[in-house]
Amino acid sequence: MKIIAVRNAQIHPQFQPTVHLGFDPATSDLSVSLYLPALATDESATGEGGLTLLESVVVNIADLRKRYDWCDHQTYFLAVHAGAFLPVFALYPETLPNRETAVDYAQRLKRNLLVGINVPFAAASDDELFITVNLNAQATDANIQVDEHCALVWSDAASSGAVRTMAFPFIHVQAPASVAAGGSALIELRIEDVAGQLLDREAVVCLEAVSGLVPFTRVRASHGLASVPVSAAGMSAGDEIRVKFGWKYFPGAEDARIAVVAA
Repeated sequence: MKIIAVRNAQIHPQFQPTVHLGFDPATSDLSVSLYLPALATDESATGEGGLTLLESVVVNIADLRKRYDWCDHQTYFLAVHAGAFLPVFALYPETLPNRETAVDYAQRLKRNLLVGINVPFAAASDDELFITVNLNAQATDANIQVDEHCALVWSDAASSGAVRTMAFPFIHVQAPASVAAGGSALIELRIEDVAGQLLDREAVVCLEAVSGLVPFTRVRASHGLASVPVSAAGMSAGDEIRVKFGWKYFPGAEDARIAVVAA
C-alpha cells in the first residue's frame, strides 16, 4: 500500500510524533501506532530511539468498504485529539454541511488529521488506495516507519489535501454552446486525472439541475465516459440551462451551462 508523507506547515511545530504503519494484505488490516519522545523518567519508553507508545489502532479496510459512506472520491481519517486516536470518520460528509475545508474542520474541532485513507474510486483495490500522513514541517525519515507491505514516499505538497487534489479523479464536462427553447441537448462527461487524461474506470457522478431539466440525479460513468440528456422545456430565449456535476459527498465540482436561444 502506498504511504505518502507530507510536511505540513500548519501542524503545530511542537507536535512531532513518530508514526509506524503496517498493512496485512491477507486480512486487509492497516495498523497505525503513534509514538512521542519519551521523558527521561518514563519507564514505558520502547528503548528504540527513546519513544513512548501512545496508542495503536487497526483499521480493517474490508470492513471500511461496507460502510454507507464508502464511495468514489472519499477520504477517511484517523484523527488525533488529546494524544489519542478518535474513531475513523469519513471527511466529506463532515465538511459538506458547512462547505468547509479539511483545515477549517480540523481547526474548529481542534483535531489533528494525522492519517488519511484515500479512496479515489469505490471499486479501487487495496493497492489503489493511498494513505497520507500529515507531519509537521520539521519531520524527517525518523518520524515515520512502514512495514514491507507499504511503500513510503515523501510529497512536496503543502498538505494531504493537496495530495488528494492531485491524485483524485476529476470530472470534465462538454456541452453545446446553445439549445433551442423547448429543445434538448446532450452533455458529455469524462472522468480524468489531474493531467486531463481519461481514466478507464467506473464511477457514479451526481447531478443537480440548477435550471433546465435532467431525467436523473446520478449517472454511472463506464470506462470513464457518460452522457446526460438535458431539456429546455418551458424555457425561453435568453434563459440558461445549468447543471452541476460532482461526487456523492463532494457536489458541484464541475458545471455545464447552455444558452437557450429562439427556436
